[in-house]
Amino acid sequence: MEKKEQERKRKKRGMQFIPYDYEAAYNKAIADLNEWFVEQMFSHGKKTVYALKEITAGEQFEIEIYPQFRKMDDVPKEGQRVVKDNSRAQKNLNDKNARKYLERLINENFNNRDIWLTLTYDDDHLPPDGDIDAAIKNMQNYIKRVNYQRKKRGLQKARYVIVNAYNPDEEIRWHHHIVMDGELDMDVVEGCWNQSSRNEVRRLQKDENGLSGLANYIVEEKNRIKSEKRWMSSKGLRNPNIKVVHSKQQKKGKGRYKPIGKYVDGMVKNQDSIREVLAGWYPEFDFTDAGVYYNDFNFMFYIHARMRRKKDNGKETEGKKANPDDDSVRDGGGRSPARGSGQEK
Repeated sequence: MEKKEQERKRKKRGMQFIPYDYEAAYNKAIADLNEWFVEQMFSHGKKTVYALKEITAGEQFEIEIYPQFRKMDDVPKEGQRVVKDNSRAQKNLNDKNARKYLERLINENFNNRDIWLTLTYDDDHLPPDGDIDAAIKNMQNYIKRVNYQRKKRGLQKARYVIVNAYNPDEEIRWHHHIVMDGELDMDVVEGCWNQSSRNEVRRLQKDENGLSGLANYIVEEKNRIKSEKRWMSSKGLRNPNIKVVHSKQQKKGKGRYKPIGKYVDGMVKNQDSIREVLAGWYPEFDFTDAGVYYNDFNFMFYIHARMRRKKDNGKETEGKKANPDDDSVRDGGGRSPARGSGQEK
């Protein structure tokens, strides 16, 4: 009854295709199959409409190609739930889509001018085991102190993303990862935390995947708190830009538009061709990686690819211009540990 009611409401709103969890629905890697099985899948698959989702987050660009359906019953059971893009309500990080959104949010809003903090507790200030509300209250008070210092210096309120981390099996059970804009001096930012001296503050440093590595590190906790408050963010952050299309020219600005489904067969049969196809569609980006996935419920495919905006190699990055000491890492004792040392998850 619930599914029928959802479909009735969607039809009433004029929605042609249902939003579903296509990444969960198509989670088997095509690379694990030999060519004969792939050919068999083509012979059994039904004709369907494929959508192409373009996600821009800072310099990072992602492409998701997936089949669309008008009824939830046509969706593989693994993906039979409604998923909305950019849902800021998904803050428990137990959901892969919420973690994916957080990664994109960080890439969209932060760069090498900004900072990453790991704040911990000493024994005198440690929140009770599992008490997420107490940990969040500490964070709220900390942000108030940071914003007080910023106001004194004529700065706007901080822009930030906070992940509240807890692992009862680790020496440091409670800690907080914070990505914050770098306008306030790092010593002042660290000094606003009065719960421990074992902390780290460092400049962000992008790689070929932007800040995705950092984002994935801070959300991949071994022990998750079952709470909708696992992460917090400031107001005014930009959402990643998302666009869905159903056709593309073979080369940008040239030729006729063809349905996305017309490209899928070639990409699946020859995954090396994905790089070439994407280069034609998006000449302003460099290819990073791609994967093809399937489901034997309906023998259809999901393709995910990453690209990065091209840069002028003759120019310095924006972050390096602003921060010649981007590699600096400091802890509460004033030391500069080696990269990666002392990091707690």
